[in-house]
Amino acid sequence: MTMSRIISGGLGAAGYALGVNRLLMRNRAVIAVFHRVDDRYGGTPITVTESEFKAYCDFFAAHFQVIPLSELMNRLRAGRPIGGALAITFDDGYRDNYLRAAPELRRRGLPACFYIATGFIGTEIQPHWDAERGIRAEWMGWDQVRELHRQGFEIGAHTVTHPDLGKITPEQTHWEATESRRMLEAELSAPITHFCYPFGRSHNITEANRQVIQDVGYASCAACYGGTVAPGDDPFRIRRAPIYEWHLTPGQYGLELLFDPRE
Repeated sequence: MTMSRIISGGLGAAGYALGVNRLLMRNRAVIAVFHRVDDRYGGTPITVTESEFKAYCDFFAAHFQVIPLSELMNRLRAGRPIGGALAITFDDGYRDNYLRAAPELRRRGLPACFYIATGFIGTEIQPHWDAERGIRAEWMGWDQVRELHRQGFEIGAHTVTHPDLGKITPEQTHWEATESRRMLEAELSAPITHFCYPFGRSHNITEANRQVIQDVGYASCAACYGGTVAPGDDPFRIRRAPIYEWHLTPGQYGLELLFDPRE
């Protein structure tokens, strides 16, 4: 299996070097998803190492038009071309986003959106997905979130407590959506318009809860189960393509984008 991923990575790198992406991605955009950048936990789910993150940043800069998430959503809503565009996003609010990811993004002039689970910020909460693997979660403090915003990065909402929106009621979802936005807006003195739901698979949000996100005034609701963005897509059903430990290289990730099964 590892050999097949190595081969896929090589094919992907060659395809992008030859410009195949300009043909196959001419009408599609990508929203990439990271969570944690930490050498201590390389090879574990939702983690990339610092060197891997740098490689992805360089790959994106070389082969895509990297734009802010808001700009991509504006183009989508207006029916303007989105082909070849890519937005970078981060979920949850890990401290390394500020310490390790942001400096590499700034160095390359790359925009990004950091979706924040507000109840984690400034705490020592250990979510089950980390605790089960013996990983100690480390969260940003509010000063660091504010500094990301000051540096020009976008901030989005990711609920307060990181619940499964496929299991909780619309009333609970209303609180998670509005309270997380209230907290962010109070800390940043800026409007928060974008939302991504926790866990991100298709079954992790009900239709009733998706409607809540729209009704409370967000401009988008993003998933995290793979796929690209195409003209006419509903901003409240936005697909994002996560980067996992499965991906050995940016070329492998890039090859999967070229052959999105929705196409």
